[in-house]
Amino acid sequence: MADRERVIAYRVAAHQFDRTTADAADLRVFDLGVQDSERSAAPALAARLDRVPDLAAAFTLTWSVRGAPHWHRADEAPALAARLWPLSDGDAVARMDRPPVEDGRAALREVASALREVVTEPMTKGEASSRLTARVRPELTAWCRGCDATHVLDPVFRQAVLPAGLRFDPAQRTVTFVPLEHRRAVPDATEGFDRLVTAYLRLHGPAGPSEVAHYFGAPVRDVKDAWPDDLVAVSKRAWLPADRVEAFENPPEPEVVRLLPPLDPYLNARDRDLLVPDKAHQKQVWRTLGRRGALLVDGDILGTWQARATGGRLDVKVSPFVPLDVDMVAEEADRLAAARGLEEARVS
Repeated sequence: MADRERVIAYRVAAHQFDRTTADAADLRVFDLGVQDSERSAAPALAARLDRVPDLAAAFTLTWSVRGAPHWHRADEAPALAARLWPLSDGDAVARMDRPPVEDGRAALREVASALREVVTEPMTKGEASSRLTARVRPELTAWCRGCDATHVLDPVFRQAVLPAGLRFDPAQRTVTFVPLEHRRAVPDATEGFDRLVTAYLRLHGPAGPSEVAHYFGAPVRDVKDAWPDDLVAVSKRAWLPADRVEAFENPPEPEVVRLLPPLDPYLNARDRDLLVPDKAHQKQVWRTLGRRGALLVDGDILGTWQARATGGRLDVKVSPFVPLDVDMVAEEADRLAAARGLEEARVS
């Protein structure tokens, strides 16, 4: 295999698109968390499992990586706060979208500690936010025209939720926080970031500090300083965990067809030039507005798709980059419909 072909084949196998895994908790994507912005989690799991489980039964939903909502294994959520804790003050400021402070970690700890004190029982985001404002320094707040009130800056708030030991109640339509079971104290330092680096490389490797830093929203220099010593270099700029080198050297052929939703973990790898070499196609796959899913065929992303529910049916419109028979995605469209609780799908 050529270099790109080997990397793609490795990643398709690492993402377990073969649907041989029965238990969702055994999927590697949960080592980093499965993003659930715009209802992206269920179709992402449908691409990897025969049956999408009730996530709320065994997983925890909270703001975590990049301040976005992710599902995590429930027993791992309490330790995740320290793993994701910023590596430096500059890292903290960057992740909080650069509020006018220099002591980034102290500022984040201030907000997380205050939020932990405020939310001792189920509480909506609005109520938690209103109680939080007076407890933190003014530099971390701003006037909100929509609410006609002063709030903690949203990126700061999002970064503070997990360190405060909070999760979402997924049964509520309004964002409602609930204290984590067995939650830990607000972190004083990063602990276990190396495990996140390894998890990234298992899924999206071989890769280097630049891609990992981009994924977590951290400065490259900080990630380089925290780079694990036990990784294996497979090139000058790319590494893998030692126990994944053999899988990389001889990956199976990526013979699968999948409809990946926008924000699927596979699409969250930071080396987009490798996943989709054509720049024009990249703009379609990773649109800023009106996100679309990606059509994965034997390792290559060969188009995008959109879906709309009409009654009990899911209408899936495929926009291929090359001539394709759309009938090849009929079964996947049916799986998407089932994951959304719909009876059938129609592909066009």
